[in-house]
Amino acid sequence: MQLPEMVRLVGKINGEDRVYMEDYVYTYLHDLKMDWEKIPIRVALFGHVYRSESRKIFMIYGAASVIEELEYGRDEEQVRKDFFEKYELIGYVNIYGKKQEWPGKRNGYYIFYETNEPMQNYLIACFERKRRKDDTMEKSTFSLGDAIKRLFYGMGVFLLTLAVTSINDYDKMYGFVEAANRAVIMAETDR
Repeated sequence: MQLPEMVRLVGKINGEDRVYMEDYVYTYLHDLKMDWEKIPIRVALFGHVYRSESRKIFMIYGAASVIEELEYGRDEEQVRKDFFEKYELIGYVNIYGKKQEWPGKRNGYYIFYETNEPMQNYLIACFERKRRKDDTMEKSTFSLGDAIKRLFYGMGVFLLTLAVTSINDYDKMYGFVEAANRAVIMAETDR
């Protein structure tokens, strides 16, 4: 096992265990924390755990929101196979919103910077999925607006038709009354 060369320490390191989190993973977790501020969310972590006699080193290369993936019919193992096949599921973290501190922040952790194509691909897939969801919602909202417009147009046409029919019926009724009146007058004059 070789530790990453470019690292940044966050917090203070206490104890023997070390947590190394790739920058894309940190960014993803931070964004989830901002997006899901009112609802707790569970995130699966993918990477490797190295053990020596006195120390565990957690190398986190991937993360996936369990709730979001279940919405799309995938569990953590399917996500691992699709995006993080060379890593193992090493644990979970629960995120409770903006005010919550990261679990490792008390003890400190490292953020490392290196090419991480699996996490990049996962982030692109999440972005595409979110974009499609937004497009679908926009289309359905647009369709609802169109339906409402069509309903009002239809009601307007119906009311105009009803008005024309009523006026036409009134003219016919008035004509009938006039004809009946003339017939009565003619009948009275013939007597």
